[in-house]
Amino acid sequence: MACQQSAFILPASSKEEWLAMNKFLAACLLLAVVAWSCQAAEMDIRLGGPVVKKGLPSGSGMTWHAGRYFVVGDDSPHLFVLDRKFAISGRFLLKDYPVQKNGRIAKNIKPDYEAMATMRWNGGVWNLVLGSGGKKGTRETGLLVSADGKFTVHERDMAALYRDFAALAGFKADQFVNIEALAIAHEDAYFFNRGNADRNLLFRVALADLIAYLSGKTDKIGDIRLHEATLPKLKGTEAGFSGADFWPEIDSLVYSASVETSGNAYDDGAVLGSYLGLIPLSMLKDPAPLDLTRSAQRLTKGGAPIRTKVESIALRHTERRRATGALVSDNDDGNSEFFDVVLTLKPAPPR
Repeated sequence: MACQQSAFILPASSKEEWLAMNKFLAACLLLAVVAWSCQAAEMDIRLGGPVVKKGLPSGSGMTWHAGRYFVVGDDSPHLFVLDRKFAISGRFLLKDYPVQKNGRIAKNIKPDYEAMATMRWNGGVWNLVLGSGGKKGTRETGLLVSADGKFTVHERDMAALYRDFAALAGFKADQFVNIEALAIAHEDAYFFNRGNADRNLLFRVALADLIAYLSGKTDKIGDIRLHEATLPKLKGTEAGFSGADFWPEIDSLVYSASVETSGNAYDDGAVLGSYLGLIPLSMLKDPAPLDLTRSAQRLTKGGAPIRTKVESIALRHTERRRATGALVSDNDDGNSEFFDVVLTLKPAPPR
């Protein structure tokens, strides 16, 4: 139902007419709010697994390209290559870090690779790997890694862009962003800030501007768009963005979010559960806050909620109503869990 103000023209010469017009406009506003909240379709979510990989610590970012999964861990110096069944077929040293006996980088110096997305650059396909930005210096690196098997690496300091994100969000001087996910859709890149230290936020920049920044042609991106988001709570703790990908056939971002009882971006907490949800790009045409509390769906298996900290989602195949891919979880025990996932859009309810 559309509201047409032109179909209700009054001379506005009496109190009754003013009241009638105000009621009409209020009804239009209510319909707009209802339509806004219903834009994200519900999904049927089916999980397979988990498959536990002990040789791959702290899985946090994942992409799919040319029949392979690419995975990074937040305290691992390697980029891992996995086949469709999550068998590790190769690994590549991204940057030389001292590692402990368990193969993990110490927490105080780890690069915290948390976000990853594939993009086209310089005539090829690359994985853009991002540090979270949660600690000055050590967690502010961006790496472009070629997906052609040669693993050519181009490094870029992300500090200036992350500082601009923080300033736009109104963070205090001692606060840092916590970028946990990255998705590229059409001509834009979406950076997801996890809200365990502040708020769940999306920072949107033009892909052309991001490429100019990554290639060193500019040190500043002038046009940054901010979107605030509210996610569901478990035991009083709000879920935080953790992963994202783009579902082109429905023009929507698919995101993961998880809940752990930590009030900052540095310490780990108890894992309570995870969610998946959709954000149609049509919802991001203006800066209105996103209420995802009812559209986000808690992950279950066999009818029971699962306590896993999903860190990333990678879509392998997408259609108009169905998408397949995988999730990776890091439960802070040094291992990674992988789940096959099938997403099927539910039919819209009759009006």
